[in-house]
Amino acid sequence: MSNDVLAQLRKANPNLDIKHISDPAFARFGRYLPQYDASEMIARTKAIVPTIERVAYETSVAALEEPSALNTALIQEVYGGMDTQIGWCYGQNSALNGLEYHRGSEINVCVTDAVFLVGHVQDVSFGEEIRYDTANVGAFYAPEGSVVEFSPWNMHLAPINVRAGEQFCTLVYLPRGTNERLPFELPQVGENRLLRAVNKWMMGHPSLERMIQFGVYPGLVGDNIFVNPI
Repeated sequence: MSNDVLAQLRKANPNLDIKHISDPAFARFGRYLPQYDASEMIARTKAIVPTIERVAYETSVAALEEPSALNTALIQEVYGGMDTQIGWCYGQNSALNGLEYHRGSEINVCVTDAVFLVGHVQDVSFGEEIRYDTANVGAFYAPEGSVVEFSPWNMHLAPINVRAGEQFCTLVYLPRGTNERLPFELPQVGENRLLRAVNKWMMGHPSLERMIQFGVYPGLVGDNIFVNPI
């Protein structure tokens, strides 16, 4: 079934080389973790996730952080017992728009099918100006139930919904405090120009004027990548 969906995505997006999340090419950006059963958390999430037409993200959701076999396994086996927050990202999205990275792994559990647009920090040019060419972005389809680890060198933003009119939803596991408001200010030099929240470095596409007006560094060059739904 997932191969049929991938074939449809490729047909709808002939300009993108969309691969399955299990493809070896994803190893540059993170790890696909098929050994984990996400069915319990997916059922829990589907029962309470709101429906919206934009993108929403919450860093920590009490109902999602209640104990489960998956939560225990990921916190112990992937994070080594670190204090871990569990939130969610959901809604409708079709574009790259920006990229962020963290100093620690992020795990996404796909409550629905999703497409991830990802980059690698090694491809960022850090200099007087900070630049990342979107031609280096990889596109990966992850079916419902996929458990995906985005490594610290992975750059990503909101997932993309696969089907027109349907929303995506992913659970988001991160070290506790990530994406919270910064409790300090730094001089706007070097990589500091990308720091937007606790453990969150971000660049935006310059075509997103509202994002740039809110202080996101316009570091992406090249096309703002769009994914057509099926």
